[in-house]
Amino acid sequence: MVAGGRNGAQAQRAGTGLYAQVVDELGRKIVQGELAPGTIVYAEQLCEQLGVSRSVVREGVRTLSSMGLVEARPQVGTRVLAAERWDLLNPYVVAWRNDGPDYAQQMRELLELRLGVEHSAAGLAAARLDETGARQIMEEARAMEVAYRDGDARKFFDHDAEFHRLLLEGTKNVVIAQLADTISAALDARGRDTRPGMHTITEASVRNHLDLAEALAAGDVRQAQVKALELVTVTLEEFEAAHDG
Repeated sequence: MVAGGRNGAQAQRAGTGLYAQVVDELGRKIVQGELAPGTIVYAEQLCEQLGVSRSVVREGVRTLSSMGLVEARPQVGTRVLAAERWDLLNPYVVAWRNDGPDYAQQMRELLELRLGVEHSAAGLAAARLDETGARQIMEEARAMEVAYRDGDARKFFDHDAEFHRLLLEGTKNVVIAQLADTISAALDARGRDTRPGMHTITEASVRNHLDLAEALAAGDVRQAQVKALELVTVTLEEFEAAHDG
């Protein structure tokens, strides 16, 4: 997983050139169900469909294979794998799933993951954040408040993504920090998505982020954990209410 700064996941997904086109075109078709598990994809067909060379196709397939989406077999072709084999935390896969029929399921899954991870991460970050890190998190929370008042959901989720990146990286735990790109990709997707429960920004969310930032800045481990759990719980409840209602 590649680390980045604000909008790092978005920049990573966008890519440039023919190689990125192969990865995005084929990845989307697999994740969004256009290519069913077990389907054999032939390099020659991809070259013709996408207008690229075999070497470009080979590189793209290698990347998709690393995500668990395909498996290349000599003399057979490239076989599409079932969802159980996918790297569901990969930012590419997160973005593709969000644009497909599984977006609501993924939203729930990632919020449920965050319930546990961010509760623990907040406690670690409260104990380990330096003054600069605490200030940066507070700045992001305040920027979210400004975006909310301006009704700018795009900026709100940009700052939200950076807030959570700083939180996870503030744990000084490299394993936890690797989830930052996953969560950033999910929040970036929410900022672009107008479907039920995805694009909504609320005053409660702003207040929860500010409260968490204050607890982190104060080095209050218990309060940071409480506020992190409350923040994600409220977000999950808001999503469920909007989507199921």
